[in-house]
Amino acid sequence: MMTNVEEARRALTEKPLKATSINRIRVLNALRDKYSHLPQPLRFAGVMRDFLSEIDIPLEEGDIIAGRYVDKATDDEEERLYEKFIRDGGNAYKTTLFETGHCTLDWEDLVKSGLTGLKARALKSLEAHAGDRDACDFLKGAIGFYDAVIGFIRRYAEEADKTGMSEVAGVLRAISQRAPDSFYEALQLCWMVAFIDCAYITANPTLSVGRLDVILYPLYLKDKHRGVSDERIKEIIVDYYCKHNLIMGRGEHQLGDESNTTGWDRILNFDAPQYLHIAGTDADGKPAVNRLTELFAECICPGLKNPVTVVRYYKGMAQDHPRLWKTLMEKSLKSCSLMFYNDNDVIEALMRMGVPEADAREYEHFGCNWASLGKNSCWMASSPRSKHFSPELSDEEKKEFAINYHRSNLPNGWVDDFIKAVRKLTESGAQPDSIEAVYDGFFDRMSAFFDYKLDNLKRELDARCKHPSAIITYGDCFRVPPIEQGAANNASAAKWHFEIQTLMCFASVADNFTVVDKLVYRDGKYTLKQLLEAIDADYVGYDEIFAAAKAVPKFGSDDSLSNYHAAKLLTRYTDLVRDKTLPYAEKYRIALMPSVQSDTRNIVMGAGCGASFDARKAGEPFSQNSRPSFGACTSGFTGMLMSLLALPMNRLASGSLNVDIQPKDYPGEEGVKMLGRIAAAYFDNGGLHMQISCLSVDELKDAQLHPERHRDLMVRVTGYSGVFVDMGRDVQNYIIERMQQ
Repeated sequence: MMTNVEEARRALTEKPLKATSINRIRVLNALRDKYSHLPQPLRFAGVMRDFLSEIDIPLEEGDIIAGRYVDKATDDEEERLYEKFIRDGGNAYKTTLFETGHCTLDWEDLVKSGLTGLKARALKSLEAHAGDRDACDFLKGAIGFYDAVIGFIRRYAEEADKTGMSEVAGVLRAISQRAPDSFYEALQLCWMVAFIDCAYITANPTLSVGRLDVILYPLYLKDKHRGVSDERIKEIIVDYYCKHNLIMGRGEHQLGDESNTTGWDRILNFDAPQYLHIAGTDADGKPAVNRLTELFAECICPGLKNPVTVVRYYKGMAQDHPRLWKTLMEKSLKSCSLMFYNDNDVIEALMRMGVPEADAREYEHFGCNWASLGKNSCWMASSPRSKHFSPELSDEEKKEFAINYHRSNLPNGWVDDFIKAVRKLTESGAQPDSIEAVYDGFFDRMSAFFDYKLDNLKRELDARCKHPSAIITYGDCFRVPPIEQGAANNASAAKWHFEIQTLMCFASVADNFTVVDKLVYRDGKYTLKQLLEAIDADYVGYDEIFAAAKAVPKFGSDDSLSNYHAAKLLTRYTDLVRDKTLPYAEKYRIALMPSVQSDTRNIVMGAGCGASFDARKAGEPFSQNSRPSFGACTSGFTGMLMSLLALPMNRLASGSLNVDIQPKDYPGEEGVKMLGRIAAAYFDNGGLHMQISCLSVDELKDAQLHPERHRDLMVRVTGYSGVFVDMGRDVQNYIIERMQQ
């Protein structure tokens, strides 16, 4: 299997930067107008049938899991075709294959039913909806699509037979005819469904591929009774992991540009993370760890980006399953693409938003650390908009219904909002009596934003539901409610519609509260007006104020005042999200997902913002996600974790914590044990999230000077991993600075 792993690593590090899946574009370009006269669901079926009957079906010696594609650096003719296709407003991605990324599918139903079972359900539903023309078109689109996928798999089976890969051919043929009857068949089917979506349908798919250790466990046990060894199961898993990486490009998507990234247009999955969930608790709240959980963990490969393994940690898991925990710590110390979430925290947070416990337990994370409500939910930001469902809307209505999905009032985020709140409070020349007035002013702004956002979400959903069967997407075909109802998940079929709501750059906001409270209200050294004058001057000529602001202990130092304000800020924020959400959750099944995620937007927002009260000068980055600001962790790693444990993390559905450690500090077996004790204590005491990079700062600096020596150097970014030498210089410098804190 090392040959497969090395091929995957080479694909991530040596693939031409401008590699393009040009045959995908060529075939879709030829299909541009072929079915344009049909309603979208029938057009979708026709395009998919023709596309999957013509697209490449490559196989390589050593493949266990079939499903790869061809990409290449374009020649002049191909580049012209590519550029024309992207500019074309009538290409298939803009008229037919609408994107539905950042989601999960019903993987359990897929494994239990198989493609033929999904088709049978659609045929039955078609009979039940005989009097509804739109629903019938929707269901005919699904039926035609299932036939297209079955035909594609059969083509692959025939190709495997031709090349002498009889076992692969047998597995492919089986899943084209019935539901899977073995672990191998099930994982092959899961990959085919993920592969078509991520390689051919959705730009930036960021697909959650489900809790495969739970879903596939019954088939694993069946195989064990048949004499299939764990080593064979691991070979299948490793090749499945490898396939996820072969369909990626180069570079980092959040801060990359055309000079250093492949981009979504050339390779749809170029830097999209697929999330594989393991461990956690089941529908009854009982531990769900099994032997297959251990095998999926053991197969995690250093140097690969996908799938990102999301470990759902329940309280006491490390003690209950020491073998699994040791494996996960070993993988973490190799900077594998791996993260941990506290199952208890996430479920409690969702229930506070009005989500019933049964639905909360269905949660999955996707993308860059966002939480969803599982297979029967819809992230409204990543789905066809009302103009596709209700084309009769006027231009003015389309504009009115178009939701602004931003996560704060201002482009520069909530720190800028804080400064605006302070300015408003001092407009009259007077100063508020207490820090409570500053809190009230800040949360008045946030409250108005939530009202605006939720109102627009409701209006957008109403517009979509006018014609809920008008649009079918790839995801609709792999969920039960859309097929049973003959309506789109992105309209009326979803059980829950949700939107992300994040307190971006959380620690920076908390630090601003702490400094203002300390310097203005507790010590009485300065007025708010003086602090505003200092930040407006970027502290030039205000050295004394700058020194005083810098000396105030910040969040991450385990200082009592900074911990107090961070906890107070998070409590008021999550209370406000809950209070605003509950009426919408009860009436419309619309929920906001409370988070402290910022991804790498903290760099961009900081670059656009002037100085702030926390001794941050103009243009400097804000804090990232739930991590303290640079320089704040004056009490070390333990102090940082203690600060985080002072927060009510069970109110958050998501929010990542990058933990950066040096290899020299965690040597050998003792290092594995040490990290295991720290991580387990953190989660057992309520910690929400952790993702670990164990890299030498000297190695990172050398990689900047000699990138050819460090092509395989992988770092955790925020919910995904990146090849360090392919990142822009600003991101590299930021990561190096982060590692030194």
